[in-house]
Amino acid sequence: MFVFLKSFKIIYRTALVMAVFAAIAVLSVMPANAAKAELITIAVIGGDELTGNMSEPAAVFVDEAKKRLYVADTVNGRLISFDKDFIFIAALNHDNFKLPISVGKLKSGEFFITDASDSTLKLINIKDKLITAFNIKGLKAGVEKFMPGRFAMDGSGNLYIVDKLNKRIVVADKSGNYLRSIRAKGKGVYGFNDVRVDKKGYVYAVDTIGASIYIFNEKGDLVSRFGGKDAGLVFPVSVAISSKGLIYVVERYLSQIMVYDRFGALQFTLLSKGVTSGSIYHPSYIYIDKSDLIYTIDGARVQVFKEKR
Repeated sequence: MFVFLKSFKIIYRTALVMAVFAAIAVLSVMPANAAKAELITIAVIGGDELTGNMSEPAAVFVDEAKKRLYVADTVNGRLISFDKDFIFIAALNHDNFKLPISVGKLKSGEFFITDASDSTLKLINIKDKLITAFNIKGLKAGVEKFMPGRFAMDGSGNLYIVDKLNKRIVVADKSGNYLRSIRAKGKGVYGFNDVRVDKKGYVYAVDTIGASIYIFNEKGDLVSRFGGKDAGLVFPVSVAISSKGLIYVVERYLSQIMVYDRFGALQFTLLSKGVTSGSIYHPSYIYIDKSDLIYTIDGARVQVFKEKR
């Protein structure tokens, strides 16, 4: 695990250095009058006597039916659950998963994770504490080994999985049957870091190094792309879609959430840089539930917001 984390941090620091140089150009053209919307802080989830301190959490998931929040507490190698009032319920550790970097729940009731310790997808039966591998049947080989990253699920239960080394999104059904791959062609494509699917089946992917957001239709065809200095993006790392179809992008270098319409026009920004409640310093992830509550991961804490109307 130490080797993995060390390699990951070297890659990430290199990318951040590239972002610093890119920021000079971006900040010179970013709209100075970009509106900043207000947020109401609902909860700040950090460490306490019950949960212990979280260590580099990487993803969250909301079970809408049961009104529970799940956090992939990555370096601690566990999943943490909270009730509708964000009160701690339980933590799940198991020898068969070490570094969960993404979490979701299938309609079968099993949890679905990406385990970065061995680059595998896994199913978790919470009741029996049984961990099994989730192999994609019929997966078309890429140039490099399949290395799953974050994933998203659509309304039918299909899985959209970032394949980090092959610059694609692998689509599989809930039984693990390969359906297709989604790619962005041409120059300047560095691969994807995060993915979301909206209620119409449109797929949104983040190319962090390329500072770009890609939008694909339900067939996997590229619809649009925006980013770079024209959109005010330097180092985007995560994306989420609201019920109104707005695109929320976590901009790590600028310590903001940038909100765009489907054409890539900046609508407003959220939050300011800081370490106090209601601000963000090194944001890494965003999730929006069906009630449009906004969940962000910032260092070792999860913050929950709603927009002030």
